Amino acid sequence: MNKAIIILSLLLTSASLSHGQKGVTTFGLQFKPIIPNSLIGTFEQDFNDEPFYSTVKQKFGFSTGMLVRVGLTKMISIETGINLTQRNFGLNYSLPDSGYTADDRVRVVGYSIPVSCLVYIRLADQWFMNTSLGASITAFPSDVRTWVPVGNNERFQQEGAYRSKLQGAAIANVGFEYRTKSSGYFYLGASYHLPFIPIMTFAMSYELQSGAQNLAIDNIRGSYLTLDLRYFFHEKKKNE
Repeated sequence: MNKAIIILSLLLTSASLSHGQKGVTTFGLQFKPIIPNSLIGTFEQDFNDEPFYSTVKQKFGFSTGMLVRVGLTKMISIETGINLTQRNFGLNYSLPDSGYTADDRVRVVGYSIPVSCLVYIRLADQWFMNTSLGASITAFPSDVRTWVPVGNNERFQQEGAYRSKLQGAAIANVGFEYRTKSSGYFYLGASYHLPFIPIMTFAMSYELQSGAQNLAIDNIRGSYLTLDLRYFFHEKKKNE
């Protein structure tokens, strides 16, 4: 959490050299690979209840969708849209006493509406740097479950239940944008997504036909870092 606060604070830059797009509304598309890392977010979590051992590890995922950016002043714009996000997690199970081990994967899908306030810094004639802070509301459609058979009427199983079907998160972004004269804007940056609460509860278990033999339960925070690739279509100012 301390790392997240430091990073969010660093994204608040001076607006003294800012140059926004007053009177311009632009539409865009984005694709954001989710990057597993141990610096930001929860990269790996242990779900252990001896003699049963299991691990949940963040894998590459993605977020994609459309954007609408509205220029309010020469310094500030508001950005919103709708995104589909797929978090992927690798699962590892181990029951050393029985000699059973297995790997699996589960995906967590959500639909979000972010709202951010952007501040621009002009670096050159057509080059800009921007930073933004905001919040996002995400809807999760369904719980998740997966299992791996490991023996006669035996299996490893994972179940995930959302803490709430609608959840909020803080979002922060920093990036660079090249604005062409008539072919739109090209953007490269990075974003951090920090849910206000853990998004769901995972239960990892080794099960027999008669029921769960060993069960480990913990929360999945769901925070992540992305590389942002965006394209905005060219739009003229309202007074042009």
